[in-house]
This record gives sequence, structure tokens and C-alpha cells, in this order.
Amino acid sequence: MIKAAALRLERLAVFLYLAVFAGVFWPPDSYLARHELPKGGSNLYDFTCFVSLAAVLAVALAARWREALRLLRGAWPVLALVGLAFLSAFWSDAPLLVIRRSGTVALTTLFGIYLCARGELGELVATLTKVYVAAMAASLVLVVAAPSVAIGGNETYVHAWRGAFTDKNTLGLACALTMIVSVYAFRGRYGPRAIAVAGMLLSLVLLKLSESKTPVAVMAVALYAAVLAAVLRRRSGAGLASGFVLTVVGLAGAAVIALDLSDVLAMLGRDPTFTNRAKIWHYALAYIARRPWLGYGFGAFWRADGVEANQVWALIEFQTPHAHNAWLELGLALGLVGLFLAALAWLAGFYRVLRVLTAPAGRHAAFCFALLAGVFIENLTEYEFFRPGDMLWVLFVVALTHLGQARLTERRRRQEAAALAAYPAGALRRGAAARAAAIAS
Repeated sequence: MIKAAALRLERLAVFLYLAVFAGVFWPPDSYLARHELPKGGSNLYDFTCFVSLAAVLAVALAARWREALRLLRGAWPVLALVGLAFLSAFWSDAPLLVIRRSGTVALTTLFGIYLCARGELGELVATLTKVYVAAMAASLVLVVAAPSVAIGGNETYVHAWRGAFTDKNTLGLACALTMIVSVYAFRGRYGPRAIAVAGMLLSLVLLKLSESKTPVAVMAVALYAAVLAAVLRRRSGAGLASGFVLTVVGLAGAAVIALDLSDVLAMLGRDPTFTNRAKIWHYALAYIARRPWLGYGFGAFWRADGVEANQVWALIEFQTPHAHNAWLELGLALGLVGLFLAALAWLAGFYRVLRVLTAPAGRHAAFCFALLAGVFIENLTEYEFFRPGDMLWVLFVVALTHLGQARLTERRRRQEAAALAAYPAGALRRGAAARAAAIAS
């Protein structure tokens, strides 16, 4: 009875932390203030969340220490980034801030690893579907009950919905993730299919009303990646032919976008400056060039008392909380060394997809590929990668860690098959006869 109660309490804690990392009414001060505050910063709500998370992870990972140690091996690329974040306190102008934010990103990373250690990936998909469907339903209820709170709050998009989230873009991203996990939950029968269908319908409606554009690209790319991986996993002539066609179509589409970006942006209703992001990117590159190798320290550039941040804010004429591009943000925080480690993490993820895609242990490889593709696209115009308390970073860690474990499982299977094939047939027969004689006696 005690064990059953502990498991129920653990499921509730996982649900609540996933809701927090998804940004559902979180953080409350940011939601009520109707503007974005830096996640992982020094506010009471985030502090309480991460302290409680540290306690939960200490108990949960200790109870599964063998599995956790195996998973840490596959998570080495993200752990290397965490290590560099802590080290950046030595050359940062705000070392205490760097240590605090490195601690929160470390806890967020360990939470992703814990989710893999806790159970099968399909179970996590079912839980994520419930979290996001509840968030979508809460957004609709809030719009009806308190429209002045749930609508607006954005100077440019005054009629855009934000629902249960701090900003319309956060709602839009939540809709994209709801669609991705709901489709996979429906297809794999992870949890009740009715909840998955509700998630798909609600996400489409709320995405339209959020007026957010990037999540549309996230869903499209994730769908493309999932279909491509699914057809290649068939390991048949038809699958290879379909995969080849899809690859050609994808490359052609990427070429069209690259050569005629302005028209594509016009179709999506976006301006060529990406809502003034181009100015931020220009000055971010300029300040990366001032400290190219190691950066300014993790989470230490965009601070109120930072000389460089105030200079950028004066030049762009508004206070952006980050560079609106994960690569530029990492360049500011950790320099070229950090960018190298981030690139290594991405290459490791896509390489693992290729290695396990057609293997028996890779049945979730298509879903992981879709997640990785979606996270990559989102971080071209936003900063979600390697960000404390952010759902996309949790999902990246989950995908990378799961793929690493699947690769190790497949490697062991092949080694066992090779050893069995190399074993003399006569010895196998004699061994079987000896076992049969032992049983008979």
C-alpha cells in the first residue's frame, strides 16, 4: 500500500513539473504581469520550484540509481554543456548569477534523464498529452471566464490569445507540442485515444487564435521528419523509394525557402525582420565577436546591471530578455566552445536516430526525430535550447537520452547475435543435449 501511494504521488509530481515546464500559468508573477521574465531567474516561484525538484530528483534517482547511471552515459553531450555552464562562472562578470542559473539548467537536465529512467517513453507521451490537453482546456475556460486576462498583452498583436500561458508565442508553441504528442499518442495507443483527439482539435483552434507563426513551421517540420523516419523504418524497397522521394522534396523545399525567403515570410504573415529580431541578431553577433571563445558566462549577458546588455537595449530601443536565437544566445553565454558542444549534442542526436531507426530497439526513433526537428526549428527564432525550466530542453534531453539507450541496446543485441553466429554448431548441439540430460535427471 505504501509503495502504491508513493507511485501515485510520483505520478502527480511528474504531472505538475511538466505543467510548470510547459509554462502553464508559470511563473505566476510573469503571467499576472503580462510579460516574460527570465526563466531560472531569482524569483520566489522559480526558487521554490527548483528546490522542491532537487529534493524529488534526489529521492527518485537514488531509488533508480542503476538505471540512472546507465542513462547518464548516453546523456554525455548535454552533461558536457552543463559542466561548461558551471565553469563559465570563472570568467563571468556575474559569477553568482552564473552558478545559480547553471544549477537550474542542471536540474532541468537531470529531470529529463529521470523521465527516461522512470519508465517507457510511451508512458511519458501519454502523460504529456494529458498535461497539454488540460492546458488547452484551461485556456478556453479562461478566455470565457476572464477574456481581459487571456486575450491581448502583446503590443503588436492586441487581439491574440495567450490563454493559460504568459505570451501568445508560448501558447503557440504549446499548441505545436500538443499536436505532436497527441498524434503519436493516438497512433501508438498511449493513453485514451479520446484525449489525444481532443488535444489535436484544441491545438488547431488555439494555434489559429494565438496568431503565432513559428509553431506552424515547427509542426510542419516535425510531421515531415516523422513521416520520413516512419517510411525508412519499414526496411523495404517501397520504404526506401518513399524515403528517397521525401528527402528530395525536403531538400527542394529548403532550397526554395532559402532562395525566396521574403515571399515565404509574406505567405506566413511575417515581416523580413522577424518582428525586429534581425536587429537583435545583428548586435548579438557584434558582442559575441568581443568575447568569441568563452562568452560572458551562462545566463549573465542579459541582466539589468550588465553594461553590454544595456548598450544593446539602447540600440534596439526595447528590452529583449534574450537573443531570440538559441545559437546566438549560446554564443553570448559560452562562446565558440559552447557552440561546439551544442553542435556536438545535435549531431549526436541525429546520428543516433540514423543508427537505431531500423533496429528493434528504435521503435520510438521516429517520434524522437520529430521532436529533434521541431526543437531545432523553434530555436531559430526563439531561445528554448539549454534553457532552465523549459519544456523543449527537457524534451531534447529525453530524446537524446532515449536514443542513446536504444543504441546501446541495439549494440548489445548485435554483439550477442555475432557471438552466437560464431559459436560452433556442434558445440551448440552438445550444450543443448547436456541441458536436456540435466533436466531429465
